[in-house]
Amino acid sequence: MEYEKDDNRFPRDTHIDYSHVFYVEAILHDSSFPQISRIKPIFQNITKDEFIAMVGKLIDENDHETFQQFLYFLLLFREMKHLQDYINSDEFGQNGLERLVIFVYGYCMLHGHSVERIIDEILGFLTQDRLLELVLNSAHISRDKMLLFFILTRFDIDMLNRYFARVRNVPEFIQYFLRLPEEVLRSIISRNYHLFQYIMLMIAETASEEYSTEEFYRKYSEDISQFSRLNDLVRNYREKINHDDDRDKPFQQRDMTRISFLVNMVRDLPDPGKAIEYFYGEGIFIDETEKTMVHAIVTSPLLKNTFVNYDRTFDII
Repeated sequence: MEYEKDDNRFPRDTHIDYSHVFYVEAILHDSSFPQISRIKPIFQNITKDEFIAMVGKLIDENDHETFQQFLYFLLLFREMKHLQDYINSDEFGQNGLERLVIFVYGYCMLHGHSVERIIDEILGFLTQDRLLELVLNSAHISRDKMLLFFILTRFDIDMLNRYFARVRNVPEFIQYFLRLPEEVLRSIISRNYHLFQYIMLMIAETASEEYSTEEFYRKYSEDISQFSRLNDLVRNYREKINHDDDRDKPFQQRDMTRISFLVNMVRDLPDPGKAIEYFYGEGIFIDETEKTMVHAIVTSPLLKNTFVNYDRTFDII
Protein backbone atom coordinates (compact mmCIF):
# COMPACT_ATOMS: atom_id res chain seq x y z
CA MET A 1 0.00 0.00 0.00
CA GLU A 2 1.46 3.36 -1.02
CA TYR A 3 0.49 6.57 0.73
CA GLU A 4 -0.11 9.39 -1.71
CA LYS A 5 -1.86 12.66 -1.08
CA ASP A 6 -3.97 12.38 -4.19
CA ASP A 7 -5.03 8.84 -3.26
CA ASN A 8 -8.85 8.67 -2.97
CA ARG A 9 -8.48 7.02 0.42
CA PHE A 10 -7.02 10.26 1.76
CA PRO A 11 -9.26 13.32 1.22
CA ARG A 12 -7.26 16.49 0.77
CA ASP A 13 -8.37 17.85 4.13
CA THR A 14 -7.28 14.67 5.91
CA HIS A 15 -4.20 15.11 8.09
CA ILE A 16 -1.64 12.36 7.59
CA ASP A 17 0.80 11.60 10.38
CA TYR A 18 3.78 10.79 8.19
CA SER A 19 5.98 9.87 11.14
CA HIS A 20 3.45 7.16 12.02
CA VAL A 21 3.12 6.05 8.40
CA PHE A 22 6.90 5.87 8.11
CA TYR A 23 7.13 3.86 11.34
CA VAL A 24 4.55 1.37 10.08
CA GLU A 25 6.24 0.92 6.71
CA ALA A 26 9.86 0.99 7.89
CA ILE A 27 9.61 -0.90 11.18
CA LEU A 28 6.36 -2.85 11.47
CA HIS A 29 5.98 -3.95 7.87
CA ASP A 30 6.44 -7.70 7.45
CA SER A 31 9.73 -7.53 5.61
CA SER A 32 13.41 -7.81 6.47
CA PHE A 33 13.88 -4.42 4.84
CA PRO A 34 11.18 -1.94 3.80
CA GLN A 35 10.45 -1.62 0.11
CA ILE A 36 11.65 1.62 -1.43
CA SER A 37 8.46 1.81 -3.48
CA ARG A 38 6.43 2.00 -0.26
CA ILE A 39 8.66 4.55 1.45
CA LYS A 40 9.39 6.89 -1.45
CA PRO A 41 5.85 8.37 -1.65
CA ILE A 42 6.15 9.45 1.98
CA PHE A 43 9.19 11.58 1.18
CA GLN A 44 7.72 12.72 -2.14
CA ASN A 45 4.46 13.97 -0.68
CA ILE A 46 5.44 15.25 2.73
CA THR A 47 4.97 18.99 3.25
CA LYS A 48 7.43 21.28 4.97
CA ASP A 49 5.45 21.41 8.22
CA GLU A 50 4.99 17.64 8.19
CA PHE A 51 8.69 17.06 7.56
CA ILE A 52 9.72 19.38 10.40
CA ALA A 53 7.23 17.71 12.74
CA MET A 54 8.44 14.27 11.71
CA VAL A 55 12.11 15.07 12.37
CA GLY A 56 11.25 16.58 15.75
CA LYS A 57 9.18 13.57 16.75
CA LEU A 58 11.87 11.08 15.75
CA ILE A 59 14.47 12.93 17.80
CA ASP A 60 12.15 13.42 20.79
CA GLU A 61 11.27 9.72 20.91
CA ASN A 62 14.97 8.76 20.75
CA ASP A 63 14.07 5.60 18.83
CA HIS A 64 17.38 4.70 17.22
CA GLU A 65 15.97 1.90 15.06
CA THR A 66 13.37 4.15 13.45
CA PHE A 67 15.84 7.02 13.16
CA GLN A 68 18.36 4.76 11.43
CA GLN A 69 15.75 3.88 8.82
CA PHE A 70 14.75 7.54 8.45
CA LEU A 71 18.38 8.59 8.01
CA TYR A 72 18.93 5.89 5.40
CA PHE A 73 15.97 7.01 3.30
CA LEU A 74 16.67 10.71 3.80
CA LEU A 75 20.13 10.18 2.31
CA LEU A 76 18.73 7.88 -0.38
CA PHE A 77 16.30 10.59 -1.50
CA ARG A 78 18.74 13.47 -0.99
CA GLU A 79 18.23 14.64 -4.58
CA MET A 80 14.60 15.56 -3.88
CA LYS A 81 14.92 19.32 -3.97
CA HIS A 82 11.99 19.96 -1.65
CA LEU A 83 13.77 18.03 1.13
CA GLN A 84 16.84 20.23 0.68
CA ASP A 85 14.60 23.31 0.75
CA TYR A 86 12.86 22.14 3.93
CA ILE A 87 16.11 21.67 5.84
CA ASN A 88 17.41 25.07 4.71
CA SER A 89 14.15 26.89 5.38
CA ASP A 90 13.71 29.47 8.12
CA GLU A 91 10.83 27.40 9.48
CA PHE A 92 13.16 24.50 10.21
CA GLY A 93 15.01 26.88 12.48
CA GLN A 94 18.40 26.71 14.10
CA ASN A 95 17.09 24.60 16.97
CA GLY A 96 15.75 21.92 14.63
CA LEU A 97 18.89 22.00 12.53
CA GLU A 98 21.12 21.80 15.59
CA ARG A 99 19.15 18.89 17.02
CA LEU A 100 19.29 16.97 13.74
CA VAL A 101 23.05 17.39 13.29
CA ILE A 102 23.87 16.61 16.92
CA PHE A 103 21.53 13.62 17.02
CA VAL A 104 23.09 12.17 13.86
CA TYR A 105 26.56 12.84 15.26
CA GLY A 106 25.74 11.18 18.58
CA TYR A 107 24.01 8.28 16.84
CA CYS A 108 27.09 7.58 14.71
CA MET A 109 29.43 7.77 17.71
CA LEU A 110 27.20 5.49 19.79
CA HIS A 111 26.82 2.82 17.13
CA GLY A 112 30.34 2.92 15.73
CA HIS A 113 29.33 4.20 12.29
CA SER A 114 31.57 6.38 10.14
CA VAL A 115 30.94 9.81 11.63
CA GLU A 116 32.82 11.57 8.85
CA ARG A 117 30.89 9.95 6.02
CA ILE A 118 27.36 10.19 7.45
CA ILE A 119 27.73 13.69 8.93
CA ASP A 120 29.18 14.78 5.60
CA GLU A 121 26.05 13.50 3.88
CA ILE A 122 23.77 15.38 6.28
CA LEU A 123 25.80 18.59 6.04
CA GLY A 124 25.61 18.21 2.27
CA PHE A 125 21.96 19.24 2.53
CA LEU A 126 22.88 22.59 4.03
CA THR A 127 23.81 25.81 2.30
CA GLN A 128 26.98 27.61 3.33
CA ASP A 129 24.87 30.28 5.04
CA ARG A 130 23.06 27.68 7.16
CA LEU A 131 26.35 26.08 8.12
CA LEU A 132 27.75 29.47 9.12
CA GLU A 133 24.65 30.18 11.19
CA LEU A 134 25.10 26.82 12.88
CA VAL A 135 28.75 27.24 13.91
CA LEU A 136 28.28 30.85 15.02
CA ASN A 137 25.10 30.43 17.04
CA SER A 138 25.03 26.85 18.31
CA ALA A 139 26.40 26.58 21.84
CA HIS A 140 26.52 22.78 21.54
CA ILE A 141 28.63 22.81 18.38
CA SER A 142 30.91 25.52 19.76
CA ARG A 143 31.68 23.22 22.69
CA ASP A 144 32.21 20.13 20.54
CA LYS A 145 35.42 21.09 18.77
CA MET A 146 35.60 17.88 16.75
CA LEU A 147 32.23 18.61 15.18
CA LEU A 148 33.05 22.31 14.81
CA PHE A 149 36.24 21.64 12.86
CA PHE A 150 34.47 19.04 10.77
CA ILE A 151 31.86 21.61 9.73
CA LEU A 152 34.56 24.21 9.04
CA THR A 153 36.14 21.86 6.49
CA ARG A 154 33.05 22.41 4.32
CA PHE A 155 33.57 26.18 4.08
CA ASP A 156 34.91 27.96 1.03
CA ILE A 157 37.35 30.85 1.42
CA ASP A 158 34.62 33.49 1.66
CA MET A 159 32.85 31.64 4.46
CA LEU A 160 36.14 31.05 6.28
CA ASN A 161 36.75 34.81 6.19
CA ARG A 162 33.28 35.47 7.57
CA TYR A 163 33.68 32.88 10.31
CA PHE A 164 37.14 33.88 11.51
CA ALA A 165 36.15 37.55 11.52
CA ARG A 166 33.81 36.56 14.35
CA VAL A 167 36.31 34.46 16.32
CA ARG A 168 37.20 36.52 19.39
CA ASN A 169 39.76 34.34 21.13
CA VAL A 170 42.22 33.25 18.43
CA PRO A 171 44.84 31.74 20.81
CA GLU A 172 42.16 29.56 22.40
CA PHE A 173 40.96 28.45 18.95
CA ILE A 174 44.53 27.51 17.98
CA GLN A 175 44.99 25.57 21.20
CA TYR A 176 41.90 23.50 20.43
CA PHE A 177 43.19 22.88 16.93
CA LEU A 178 46.61 21.72 18.08
CA ARG A 179 45.06 19.37 20.65
CA LEU A 180 42.98 17.51 18.09
CA PRO A 181 43.92 13.85 17.55
CA GLU A 182 46.49 13.29 14.81
CA GLU A 183 44.03 11.53 12.51
CA VAL A 184 41.63 14.48 12.80
CA LEU A 185 44.37 17.00 12.03
CA ARG A 186 45.42 15.01 8.99
CA SER A 187 41.79 14.78 7.92
CA ILE A 188 41.46 18.58 8.12
CA ILE A 189 44.59 19.01 6.00
CA SER A 190 43.22 16.63 3.38
CA ARG A 191 39.59 17.79 3.42
CA ASN A 192 40.13 21.53 3.21
CA TYR A 193 43.63 22.81 2.58
CA HIS A 194 42.32 26.40 2.57
CA LEU A 195 41.15 25.97 6.17
CA PHE A 196 44.50 24.50 7.12
CA GLN A 197 46.38 27.39 5.49
CA TYR A 198 44.13 29.86 7.30
CA ILE A 199 44.90 28.28 10.66
CA MET A 200 48.62 28.13 9.87
CA LEU A 201 48.62 31.88 9.24
CA MET A 202 46.92 32.47 12.59
CA ILE A 203 49.44 30.22 14.32
CA ALA A 204 52.32 32.17 12.77
CA GLU A 205 50.79 35.49 13.84
CA THR A 206 50.06 34.43 17.42
CA ALA A 207 52.96 32.07 18.10
CA SER A 208 53.97 31.89 21.74
CA GLU A 209 55.86 29.69 24.13
CA GLU A 210 52.69 27.67 24.71
CA TYR A 211 52.95 25.94 21.36
CA SER A 212 55.75 25.42 18.89
CA THR A 213 55.04 26.03 15.23
CA GLU A 214 58.35 24.39 14.33
CA GLU A 215 57.34 21.19 16.10
CA PHE A 216 53.97 21.20 14.38
CA TYR A 217 55.44 21.71 10.91
CA ARG A 218 58.03 19.02 11.54
CA LYS A 219 55.38 16.53 12.62
CA TYR A 220 53.05 17.15 9.69
CA SER A 221 55.58 18.25 7.07
CA GLU A 222 54.85 15.31 4.78
CA ASP A 223 51.09 15.95 4.85
CA ILE A 224 51.59 19.68 4.36
CA SER A 225 53.91 19.12 1.41
CA GLN A 226 51.58 16.62 -0.23
CA PHE A 227 48.46 18.75 0.00
CA SER A 228 50.31 21.90 -0.94
CA ARG A 229 51.22 20.08 -4.15
CA LEU A 230 47.64 18.93 -4.66
CA ASN A 231 46.39 22.45 -4.07
CA ASP A 232 48.75 23.72 -6.77
CA LEU A 233 47.42 21.07 -9.17
CA VAL A 234 43.84 22.10 -8.45
CA ARG A 235 44.66 25.74 -9.10
CA ASN A 236 46.44 24.84 -12.35
CA TYR A 237 43.49 22.73 -13.49
CA ARG A 238 40.97 25.50 -12.81
CA GLU A 239 43.08 28.07 -14.62
CA LYS A 240 43.32 25.96 -17.77
CA ILE A 241 40.11 23.95 -17.93
CA ASN A 242 36.42 24.76 -17.87
CA HIS A 243 34.36 21.59 -17.60
CA ASP A 244 30.94 23.26 -17.74
CA ASP A 245 30.41 22.03 -21.31
CA ASP A 246 30.75 18.43 -20.10
CA ARG A 247 28.54 18.75 -17.06
CA ASP A 248 25.30 17.58 -18.69
CA LYS A 249 26.88 14.97 -20.94
CA PRO A 250 27.19 11.23 -20.23
CA PHE A 251 30.75 10.14 -19.55
CA GLN A 252 31.24 8.63 -23.03
CA GLN A 253 30.51 11.98 -24.70
CA ARG A 254 32.77 14.13 -22.55
CA ASP A 255 35.99 15.75 -23.70
CA MET A 256 38.59 12.98 -23.49
CA THR A 257 41.38 15.55 -23.54
CA ARG A 258 40.12 16.79 -20.19
CA ILE A 259 39.76 13.24 -18.86
CA SER A 260 43.30 12.50 -20.07
CA PHE A 261 44.56 15.55 -18.21
CA LEU A 262 42.88 14.33 -15.02
CA VAL A 263 44.36 10.84 -15.38
CA ASN A 264 47.87 12.09 -16.06
CA MET A 265 47.57 14.65 -13.27
CA VAL A 266 46.90 11.85 -10.78
CA ARG A 267 48.90 8.98 -12.24
CA ASP A 268 52.37 9.88 -10.96
CA LEU A 269 51.38 11.15 -7.52
CA PRO A 270 52.64 9.17 -4.49
CA ASP A 271 49.13 8.33 -3.25
CA PRO A 272 46.64 8.45 -6.18
CA GLY A 273 43.72 7.31 -4.02
CA LYS A 274 44.14 10.13 -1.52
CA ALA A 275 44.69 12.62 -4.35
CA ILE A 276 41.47 11.54 -6.07
CA GLU A 277 39.49 11.99 -2.85
CA TYR A 278 40.99 15.46 -2.42
CA PHE A 279 40.21 16.44 -6.02
CA TYR A 280 36.68 15.11 -5.63
CA GLY A 281 36.18 17.27 -2.55
CA GLU A 282 37.45 20.26 -4.53
CA GLY A 283 34.87 19.66 -7.27
CA ILE A 284 37.41 18.67 -9.93
CA PHE A 285 35.37 15.66 -11.03
CA ILE A 286 31.95 16.33 -12.49
CA ASP A 287 30.38 13.33 -10.80
CA GLU A 288 31.01 10.02 -9.07
CA THR A 289 31.26 8.21 -12.42
CA GLU A 290 34.15 10.39 -13.55
CA LYS A 291 35.92 9.94 -10.23
CA THR A 292 35.45 6.15 -10.38
CA MET A 293 36.74 5.92 -13.95
CA VAL A 294 39.87 7.95 -13.21
CA HIS A 295 40.52 5.87 -10.09
CA ALA A 296 40.16 2.63 -12.09
CA ILE A 297 42.54 3.83 -14.80
CA VAL A 298 45.32 4.91 -12.44
CA THR A 299 45.09 1.92 -10.08
CA SER A 300 44.28 -1.05 -12.32
CA PRO A 301 47.27 -2.85 -13.93
CA LEU A 302 45.06 -3.63 -16.93
CA LEU A 303 44.23 0.04 -17.51
CA LYS A 304 47.48 1.67 -16.42
CA ASN A 305 48.53 2.59 -19.97
CA THR A 306 45.23 4.26 -20.84
CA PHE A 307 45.83 7.85 -21.97
CA VAL A 308 49.62 7.46 -21.64
CA ASN A 309 50.12 8.38 -25.29
CA TYR A 310 47.05 10.59 -25.50
CA ASP A 311 47.83 14.05 -26.82
CA ARG A 312 48.36 16.32 -23.80
CA THR A 313 46.95 19.75 -24.38
CA PHE A 314 48.15 21.03 -21.03
CA ASP A 315 51.39 20.86 -19.13
CA ILE A 316 51.20 19.47 -15.63
CA ILE A 317 52.93 21.36 -12.86
